[in-house]
Amino acid sequence: MAFLDVLMVVLIFLWDLFKEWLWAFAISFTSFQTVWIIIPIWISWFFAEFFQEKKGTSFGNAISNGVVPFWVGIDWIREITTGLLEGGAFSFLVVGKYLVSVLVIGYGLMIIIYGIKVKSFIHILGRIREVTYVLAFLTPFIYGIIEPSYLYFLSMILFFPIFYFLIELIDKFTPEPKAMSEDEGGSKGGMDGLGGDLGSLDSSFGKDLPKFPKDDFSKGKKLF
Repeated sequence: MAFLDVLMVVLIFLWDLFKEWLWAFAISFTSFQTVWIIIPIWISWFFAEFFQEKKGTSFGNAISNGVVPFWVGIDWIREITTGLLEGGAFSFLVVGKYLVSVLVIGYGLMIIIYGIKVKSFIHILGRIREVTYVLAFLTPFIYGIIEPSYLYFLSMILFFPIFYFLIELIDKFTPEPKAMSEDEGGSKGGMDGLGGDLGSLDSSFGKDLPKFPKDDFSKGKKLF
């Protein structure tokens, strides 16, 4: 009986975490203050995820993705500072928001710098789904429309695999966009065509040059 009681407590706790996790994503759409930043974040995720990164993230994509948290982090700092200038109280919570904003800016810079240096781990850390997850989850905290708590941050860490593999399943079972197929086929065809042209150039080179008998060279005869 004691085991069942413990199990029930654990399940209730996980359910509370899950509800906190879902609410953290949904609440940004309920505030006019945050909707203008959260909608571009999700739109950029949608097009990058399904039209560029369906099969993985290139270094070029990762570098572009790094610009998003870098710029959003700057906007967060602007928002926090504006609140202080309008009479908001400086507190430990404000310091925490500044710290989170600086960390997000650093995250974006890291993706950009190490993407340029072609470090392999950027294929993971710089993927648009990771970038979107961090920004979408932390935006309501920065804008003050959700109360920070250990449940809030714990749910962010604990349920990230659910978000990641849910997107992975969607990628797997949805058809490949025609635009992506055309890009891949066009790149391959372009290289094949270039190779064919070079091959024909190589095979035809020298056909129109005059031919001289080998004996004329070996005997030292004058050719002209």
